[in-house]
Amino acid sequence: MQEMSNKEIAKILAEFADLMAIKGENDFKIRAYTNAARKIESYPEDIFELAEEDKLKEIKGIGSGIAESITELLQNGIIEEMEAVKAELPPGVIEMTDIQGLGPKTAHRFYYELEIVDLISLEKALKEGRVQELKGFGKKSEEKLLKALKNHEKYVDKINLAQALKTAGEIIETIKTELEPDFFEEIEICGSSRRAKELTGDLDILIATAKPEKLSQKLKNLNFTAEVIGAGATKVSIRTEQGVQTDFRLVTKEEFPSALHYFTGSKAHNVRMRQLAKEHNLKLSEYGLFRDDDSKEKIESEADIFKILGLEYIIPELREDQGEIEAAQKGELPDSIKLEDINGDLHLHSRYSDGAFSIREMAEAAKERGYKYIAVTDHSQSLAVASGMSIEELKKQLQEIDELNRDFEDFWIFKGVEVDILKNGDLDFADELLQDLDFVIASVHSYFNLEEAEMTERIIRAVKNPHVKLLGHPRGRMLGGREAYAVNLEKVIKAAADNNTVLEINASPQRLDLDAEWARKVKKAGAKISINTDAHHYKEYSDMELGVATARRGWLEKEDVINTFSLNELNDFFESQKQ
Repeated sequence: MQEMSNKEIAKILAEFADLMAIKGENDFKIRAYTNAARKIESYPEDIFELAEEDKLKEIKGIGSGIAESITELLQNGIIEEMEAVKAELPPGVIEMTDIQGLGPKTAHRFYYELEIVDLISLEKALKEGRVQELKGFGKKSEEKLLKALKNHEKYVDKINLAQALKTAGEIIETIKTELEPDFFEEIEICGSSRRAKELTGDLDILIATAKPEKLSQKLKNLNFTAEVIGAGATKVSIRTEQGVQTDFRLVTKEEFPSALHYFTGSKAHNVRMRQLAKEHNLKLSEYGLFRDDDSKEKIESEADIFKILGLEYIIPELREDQGEIEAAQKGELPDSIKLEDINGDLHLHSRYSDGAFSIREMAEAAKERGYKYIAVTDHSQSLAVASGMSIEELKKQLQEIDELNRDFEDFWIFKGVEVDILKNGDLDFADELLQDLDFVIASVHSYFNLEEAEMTERIIRAVKNPHVKLLGHPRGRMLGGREAYAVNLEKVIKAAADNNTVLEINASPQRLDLDAEWARKVKKAGAKISINTDAHHYKEYSDMELGVATARRGWLEKEDVINTFSLNELNDFFESQKQ
């Protein structure tokens, strides 16, 4: 059997359900596969191991047909029935379901009733007004779909930071494992991914080598290469099996520091650095730092470049020509927050709502990471899609946390909740209940299409609530999916600063919300930030790296972020928040 994670299996089953819906299969079968996918994604045991032991049917909701499909997938890498359905449908029809608000049943109607077969014909039909002729569609829904289509086109060729770092890491590990050490001397990711930009179109990997021609040939034939786009002695461009374009730059060991700086960018930062070099009667390029007589300054690291030009070292995340060079000249760069500064995670979910593990299991995993505390913040009652807790379930959870806190040493679990902000700005639980909690997150999970003024008023009302300590994922965006809702975030940030309410950098790879630009504005406004993973599985604690990288891009320092505080400091902060 081919080993696959629960998440990978769930994704394929969900895709199968969508394909059946597009094809028009019976609703019962579609629902069965959809429910099975949800169950498997958050299932605490390894589905692969259960399949090996022929125990899949012991899982509630997994019947014999779905169990056979999973077994077939693990044995053969595909589900034959799924491949047959896929073969019957034009690829463009399947791609339509990637557009926000256009589900498989809508794709079915567009294909069979309007003969829309791809994104080009979809755009044409929307612009011609043909979609609003269908029952259940109007001019507003047509405009909404056209906007969503444009958003999809903007992101379709991008990968998020988590995917970029994971893919680059796997490529670098393959090179280090499969090639003899004398083929490369140094290797490093560069480009926008090294600067921790949330989305990128391709990967850039820099390699110092004394054998560029031979290394070029090797790179074309390693197992991550699906297609060679171009290859020369100093640059090799390939496309991976996942479709990610990766550009390898091959330089000498002496050129490596200058090339690393140059290919990390950004373009605007590089232009300013070249101008600064010129002011020092030097010329800066990817090949080095040259004097007027073409001799080279001795450069052993990127830090040497900055030092020679009279600058403090500028971390990659800040290289965007947004004041970092001026700050480096004056010795005013931030003492940027680091991953090791984080002492806990204040936004995560357990089995009480839509998490995969018990509170104890999430706490133990956090403690193993060296954390001093967590806040358990399961969803409130209105969010049925995420198994939001009833009042009774929340009270039961609070008792369990009390018991666990008696068991743990040098570790604390805060009693929390992620409470929905209702349409009118009320909270999903009454104040009388919220006052019994240590940490209340207020988040928007519904009515994303309100007008800006109404959405702003809604959120500010929640921010002002005396029990709310954190505004979760403040813009509500999903990278490559849902755009940020219309909200005057400047007003929200001011209200947060005035009411001592913290704002979140949600480190989930699909969110990174707040982004770096807004995080910097929060700092300037004098409000605090918390970096959290919104983890539904303890493996997602590792997403903290993405949140910290975003904070570093936002010029944040340790003291700007509340979950760098010690347990005593955090308790003191909570007590002072609404005074």
